[in-house]
Amino acid sequence: MLKMINLKATNRHYLYQLNMNMRLIVLSTCFCSLFLTINKIMAQQYHASHGSPYAGAVNIFNNPASSVNSVYKWDLNILSSQTTISTNHLNLENFSYKNPGNTVLNVNDGTNSYFGHQSTDLNLFSFQFQPNNKQAFSIAFRGRMYDHIKINPVAFSDTITTFYSFLRMNRSNPPLGGFMTHAGFLEVNLNYSQELIATSNSRLTGGINLNISRAISGMYAKSNRVATSEIRNGLDTNYYFVDGRLEYGYSENYDANASSTNAATAKAFLKNSKTNFGLSLGLEFTTYKDAVEERGIYHPLAYDWKIGLSIMDIGNNSFKPSTTSASYSEPSIITDYATLENKFNNIGSLIDLKDTLKTIFNSYDSLSNTIVISKPTRVILNVDKNLGNHFAINAALNMNLFSTANYKHLRTRETNLLTITPRWENILWGFYLPMQYNSQGQVWIGAAIKMGPLTIGLHDISGGKRIKSVNGGGYLLLSIHPFNKKKVLTRLDCPI
Repeated sequence: MLKMINLKATNRHYLYQLNMNMRLIVLSTCFCSLFLTINKIMAQQYHASHGSPYAGAVNIFNNPASSVNSVYKWDLNILSSQTTISTNHLNLENFSYKNPGNTVLNVNDGTNSYFGHQSTDLNLFSFQFQPNNKQAFSIAFRGRMYDHIKINPVAFSDTITTFYSFLRMNRSNPPLGGFMTHAGFLEVNLNYSQELIATSNSRLTGGINLNISRAISGMYAKSNRVATSEIRNGLDTNYYFVDGRLEYGYSENYDANASSTNAATAKAFLKNSKTNFGLSLGLEFTTYKDAVEERGIYHPLAYDWKIGLSIMDIGNNSFKPSTTSASYSEPSIITDYATLENKFNNIGSLIDLKDTLKTIFNSYDSLSNTIVISKPTRVILNVDKNLGNHFAINAALNMNLFSTANYKHLRTRETNLLTITPRWENILWGFYLPMQYNSQGQVWIGAAIKMGPLTIGLHDISGGKRIKSVNGGGYLLLSIHPFNKKKVLTRLDCPI
């Protein structure tokens, strides 16, 4: 594991900046750090599967209409997982695959706005079945998590060693602020797709996913207009907080199980979570190289073009807020940087945090309304071209409908924007080269390989043997389906 805790001075400066935001983002992010630590080695965006007739059950996560165009009569995805991480101004120093323990996480010097986006998808069981050539059914059980953080421009330098020096360097900067959003939920996907319209050279299929989710983990933190005033008295200089608004909340089930250590914790945690419903809809238009006779079979491998349009993850996750969730504004005029540091030194719990913040701000409101965090609703346009001889190329345009930077609403989203994936594959083997331009303006070049039931891929391999940026991620799929090419083709060639 990377030695993330062996931070250099620049990393401590990062914490000083977060201290400027009353450490709310740090405290809220701590809840997410456990999930990040567990999932960062794992591998929703399975680029190798997009448009592929061999993709099986996982393709319903890209377009619900695609399951009826699968090669297999049935497909069982035992396990699949993926993680995507997108950050800026964070670097890994001294990283190598041979000695990953020597790695140190560094923050770039200068005045920068910082962001981080993370999504993890873990599928524990997905099953797809085609009773005939015109219909398909699927069911999938999975867990999903999204984390987003953004900090407005702040100045860092090697000369910063204290909170005081940080404030001094940022005294001419605009008011500070930032936000953090986390959502984790379990989900059941029920999929149905069927043929809608068919001609001799084309057909249109449609599909729908009913998403039933349990919102098990939700939290957020916001700060804005955090400003200080510099007061000089001879050789002494002090900084007083003159403006700022803070707000944070997290789901009540954390309170209910904070002191529980037995096996009933997980059951109680789920019991205190809310059930939510959502939808995903899709259409897929496929053209074929050879005309299909009336009542003939549209062979999934004989397509020429495949064009899909889907809208994914319509809906929200809702959480009942904890008793310590609150908003604060109007800092007390006697609060300077030294007073703030002293007050935070004695905080040992979120209840202590709440009591301390009440002494710092003149205005306080407890949060009682349901916390609503949107799912990553997006429109996906997918175009796939069959080049022949097992070669194909896929282009996917992912258009998020929400921005996570909205201060009034809590949003999640995917970081994908445009991905082009050349591939060579057959029923047993596959090689894929996804090239991605994401919503953060980053260019990633990935790679994936299929070896029988196992597919493994990385989102970004452009760093080579020595990775220098905290970006990328990967995916893993383990599926069971008919592997006998002769039997699969015989089934498809015979009318059902």
